Amino acid sequence: MTNDSRSPDDLRRMFGANLRTLAGQYNSVSELCRQLGVNRTQFNRYLGGESFPRPDVLDRICRFFDVDARILLHPLDQIDQPSKHPAAVALTEFLGSTPATLTEILFPGGFYYATETELDGTKPLRHRLFHARRLPQCTLVRGFEPISETPGASVAEREVQGIVACAGRQIYMLMSCRASQKSRIYLVTRGIENQTNCWRGVAICLSKTTATATTTRRILLRHLGDDTSTVLAAARIARRPEVMARA
Repeated sequence: MTNDSRSPDDLRRMFGANLRTLAGQYNSVSELCRQLGVNRTQFNRYLGGESFPRPDVLDRICRFFDVDARILLHPLDQIDQPSKHPAAVALTEFLGSTPATLTEILFPGGFYYATETELDGTKPLRHRLFHARRLPQCTLVRGFEPISETPGASVAEREVQGIVACAGRQIYMLMSCRASQKSRIYLVTRGIENQTNCWRGVAICLSKTTATATTTRRILLRHLGDDTSTVLAAARIARRPEVMARA
């Protein structure tokens, strides 16, 4: 048994101090609260050491900032912090895209359904499902090429990964299979009014072998969130080869 016991007041103060440090990277506390899904008044109580979050809210906070529940017990400088993602420095220092600029409103985490069409918008050419994961330093995307388009390819060969950044309200994503196969750049902007769950723009499809094979298409992204039934239904549609012909 340890004699190093602390009162609930001490623990609340410790958590509040750590949370203030973590929140310091955000210019807007209101925006941070929106991304966390926490009431602003309640969040201020956490910051002031007046209240503890419920276990589910604590879990959400820890996952968002990529820390563990020791933020209740120890100062941050005494806790081993995860190493920064290699892309974080480039995004922050060179592109100016930080968690405070690429907000949840501009580009929320979760699953997306992407449809590429010809520039005249008449012929859909490609359907893809991918997942966006928001980290404290950056936002990553991951998905897989449809089996119908890559017959005989292994799962590893079909895997697509990339990174998301922003310039103002414009979102740009760079994605590729391994060894720069089938690279794509998406440049999109979120819709307004009744299309707030859609992003429209262009997809630049890069050829590894020749610049003349590089094409530009229209792209429509629909945010599916994390609802399992919606995501599975979209995945079934995306992998059907007949969809490519008739959609």
